[in-house]
Amino acid sequence: MAQTRFRYLERRLSQNEELSRQYKEFMRDYLESQHMELVPMNKRMTPYCYYIPHHCIVRPESKTTKLRVVFDASAVTTTGQSLNTNLYTGRKLQQDLPRILIRARVHKVLFTADIKQMYRQIEIHSENRDYLRILWRFNPDEPITEYRLCTVTYGTSSAPHQALRTLQHLAKIEEIRFPIAAHILMQDTFVDDILTGADSPEAALVQQSQLIALCKQGQFQLRKWASNSPVILQAVSDNERSMSADVLFDDELEAGLKILGMQWNPKLDHFSYTFQCPNASTTKRSILSDLARIFDPSRLSLTCHLFGKAHDAVIMDIRNWMGRSHS
Repeated sequence: MAQTRFRYLERRLSQNEELSRQYKEFMRDYLESQHMELVPMNKRMTPYCYYIPHHCIVRPESKTTKLRVVFDASAVTTTGQSLNTNLYTGRKLQQDLPRILIRARVHKVLFTADIKQMYRQIEIHSENRDYLRILWRFNPDEPITEYRLCTVTYGTSSAPHQALRTLQHLAKIEEIRFPIAAHILMQDTFVDDILTGADSPEAALVQQSQLIALCKQGQFQLRKWASNSPVILQAVSDNERSMSADVLFDDELEAGLKILGMQWNPKLDHFSYTFQCPNASTTKRSILSDLARIFDPSRLSLTCHLFGKAHDAVIMDIRNWMGRSHS
């Protein structure tokens, strides 16, 4: 199955030179960062393994990673099983999105940042890496080579729990040294996005410095800094920002950032989301499809209003319609 998917991927890449270059660059970075490795000789014949097919998602609007390789751990093998069906996903650890957004609105000084390659900074025990095998080669005239991933892998059902559990454990063990930052990581972080603030620039600077120091203890790097206060932006280098401080002073420059699935304008300090009305006839299916493109807390409330049903009833309808056991 993985081999068939890989050959299909190669055909796709052979038809797009730029896509092929970006894909190889991504995989080369994975290898050079030691986030994947060749399968050891003494492990190549073990029956206890799983081969994950992979493909890419292109995001032209991204300022950092234009292409992301997605590992499909839900792909079913000849046994009728996939890796994800056999993984323990762990309990929900992420904070509720509405609470993070509501808390953000009470701060006069607001700032946001994200953790660079959060999943890839957390190693998987060597005994478990054979369940994270992939097939890859940089050139079609080379033999297909078996690699295995060494870090928490995007696409596995347990990845969110593993990453957040690691981050929260880091906050707990460093709480005495960095109490403010530890509280932010526990309460104002949604996966790898941090959205928090304070009542004054001075207090926000303390938060920022503690966050950087605390995350550094776990080899996590904060980037994509944005704020409605220039002092927060000036405290980090230009390549670590997602906006320029000039935006806050120049009336001709537009400010608009995507944070937690919504649009945030730091200059005006307001949140919004964009929506385009569909031209096709409106059906239950089209409404759910359009709502799925809007990642914000009011989405479910709008669904409830449209269908005139209670929250739980709408959740049940969505589950039944999608044929899934989770929301």
